[in-house]
Amino acid sequence: MEELVVPDLSGKLAIGECGLDALKGPALARQEEIFLLQISLSEQLGKPLIIHCVKALDRLLSLRKELHPKMPWMLHGFRGKPQQLQSLLDAGFFVGFGFLHNEESLRACPTDRLLLETDDNTEHPIAQLYKDVAQSKGLDVPTLVEMMHENYLAFFRNAPLEKAEKAKN
Repeated sequence: MEELVVPDLSGKLAIGECGLDALKGPALARQEEIFLLQISLSEQLGKPLIIHCVKALDRLLSLRKELHPKMPWMLHGFRGKPQQLQSLLDAGFFVGFGFLHNEESLRACPTDRLLLETDDNTEHPIAQLYKDVAQSKGLDVPTLVEMMHENYLAFFRNAPLEKAEKAKN
């Protein structure tokens, strides 16, 4: 296995977006080699992993089962079916939903494993996503905001919000 040159990641909250994509990029075997290095980096630095996965969910779940990572993993931009969601939840994943999602899966996702993201549609503000998700989940927006804050703290291991703001810049 090749040696990983580790940049200074002290100001970063997570490792990612990384993962496996059977439709784009290098051969899956090469993607997996690199992904394994990123998983190792996540564990060594104590930073959660944000994962992109397309048409490789079975392999992703196998890797998680084989490696038993201590750091949380989040599948970013989830659009799959409820059965796929359940597999992720059973494996301990957080699941990121954006504007483009399977409504049945969103409703089925426990709020303590749910994260929201807007990179699938930069035309609409995140406030709109919160309104849409709150309606789908039968919640009011302030309650959803508080739940998402708690999930943020759980996923990023209580990293202060101001760090997240600095990381954007």
